[in-house]
Amino acid sequence: MGFFDKLSSSIGGGSGRSCPDCGEDLWASSGELSGRYECHNDSCFGWRVYFDEGGTLVDPPNRGKNGGGRTCRWCQSALSGGTSYLPHEDGNNSQAYIVCPSCKQENILYGFGEDG
Repeated sequence: MGFFDKLSSSIGGGSGRSCPDCGEDLWASSGELSGRYECHNDSCFGWRVYFDEGGTLVDPPNRGKNGGGRTCRWCQSALSGGTSYLPHEDGNNSQAYIVCPSCKQENILYGFGEDG
């Protein structure tokens, strides 16, 4: 193992997963959110940052949309199993939201007839 291989493995290094856009080996980001991967190919035509959602790599615009699942904007945990509320359902909420089952924060659901 050469110097650069040792350096790259200590920083993050190859993950054994391929970039969905260019096919190059993705790097697992150490010290970042779990399940975050980066493509270090300068010729890549995609987003170059991907997240693992249920074993599928998704780009940032599609994050939380895979399989209808959503992720918490506070802790990035899955919102499946969280309690959801429609506008005015709990008495004073003008927007729909889901309470994250992990961190208990409210995640607003836009487009559900909220007050303007």
